[in-house]
Amino acid sequence: MKRKDELSNEPVYLIGVAARITGLHPQTLRLYERMGLVRPHRIGNSKRLYSEADIARLKRIQHLTQHLGVNLAGVEVILRLLERIEKMNQEMETIVRETNARILQLIQEHQLPVDPDMLLIRFERYDDEDA
Repeated sequence: MKRKDELSNEPVYLIGVAARITGLHPQTLRLYERMGLVRPHRIGNSKRLYSEADIARLKRIQHLTQHLGVNLAGVEVILRLLERIEKMNQEMETIVRETNARILQLIQEHQLPVDPDMLLIRFERYDDEDA
């Protein structure tokens, strides 16, 4: 499965197609939009277009509500927390990458007789596929 940041945000699916893909009723998709759980691209006042990222989010909502028994208020909190975790993951990846680059630079500059693998920082992303 693609990571959330790898999914396309290009709006391509009409609400009926999005409903079929997710197995949700179009009315449910409208409810989720009213609640702010999903934000499809709008064309005028009537047409909604959903992206791959929207579809993945709808499937996550469906999993949380139908399989884990979470109510929609809980879903909102969980999704907000997962977004914060993803942002922190991205920030940590940047910090680790920059720190490792600096460590390698210092080793090279000072011609230190050390194994870089012993000093480099390893970072493991939090994987939220189960959420």
